Amino acid sequence: MAGNSAHVKRLLQTKQCQGGDLSEANLAQLNLSGVDLSGAKLMFANLHGTNLSSANLSGADMSFANLVAVELINADMRGIDGKGMNLLDAKLNNANLSGADLGFANFVNCNLQDANLCGADMDGANLIGAKLNNANLSGADLGGANLGHAELIAANLSNADLSDARLVGADLSDANLSGANLSCANLLNANLSGANLIGADISGANLANAKLDGAIGFYIESQGGSRRPEPHTASNSYTTPPYVNFHSANRYSTNASVLGLPHPGLP
Repeated sequence: MAGNSAHVKRLLQTKQCQGGDLSEANLAQLNLSGVDLSGAKLMFANLHGTNLSSANLSGADMSFANLVAVELINADMRGIDGKGMNLLDAKLNNANLSGADLGFANFVNCNLQDANLCGADMDGANLIGAKLNNANLSGADLGGANLGHAELIAANLSNADLSDARLVGADLSDANLSGANLSCANLLNANLSGANLIGADISGANLANAKLDGAIGFYIESQGGSRRPEPHTASNSYTTPPYVNFHSANRYSTNASVLGLPHPGLP
């Protein structure tokens, strides 16, 4: 067992190891629920299948740790260094990862429902099939991330950076994407029904076969080249056909002020 042996022993006996050196330690399949590992060094540690529910991991260095099938439900992971972590099939429901560095981490099939990822750096992360329903991703950096077939129903992605992100088949229904950067994102077959796209940048995005019915703040250019707002409804939303194919990246916008058009229904 790697890591500082005294620190490992203290962890196993007391579940207290704040600031301890547990790098490369083998802590797989243990019950460490409620443990305090704030500020600890867990680089390359093996935590495969470990129960870390309600653990305090705030400020810990967990870069490149093995967290496959780990339970981190309600865990405090604020500000962790989690670059390159492997969280395949992990459970992070209600976990707090605000401000965490999660660049290029593996979240495939991970459960992050109701998690707080506000301001997290997830640049290049792999989130294929991840469940992020009702998660808070406001201001998060997801540039270049792979969110193929991920569930983001009612997620808060306001002002998030999703430039160059892969969102093929993702479910973003009722998500808040106001002010988000979706430039050059791949949204092929994505579900954006009921999503809030006010002020979002979708320049160069691929929206082929995307479902956009009821999306708010969505505009399409007419065939003649002039831009026009979609029909206004009583709920101030914009209705598009259930499936819209865009063959030109310049045929749509999400900001009426940019178009130089008055917002329909406003003075």
